[in-house]
Amino acid sequence: MTLSCPGCHAQLVVDIETGTVLWHQPPPEPAQPSLGDLMKNLEAKRQEVAQRFERERRALSDRGRVLEEKVKESLKRVDPNSPPPLRPIDLD
Repeated sequence: MTLSCPGCHAQLVVDIETGTVLWHQPPPEPAQPSLGDLMKNLEAKRQEVAQRFERERRALSDRGRVLEEKVKESLKRVDPNSPPPLRPIDLD
């Protein structure tokens, strides 16, 4: 019986009665990519990295503004008449 290995896709000839592998033929080697294909992949990765860098740079430039808005919003929710929280140094 001839089977195809699900892991490596090799062709196996197996004896049905004993389950012994009689013959193992490895899968054909994949074709090496051409230099042009490698250059295209490299350029695509370079563009992806540049886009990610630009996205992070914009996020960092907006970080100060976002933090300011968070502080303003949290100050709106604080009750001015409530006592200040206890600090660990106050307990000594």
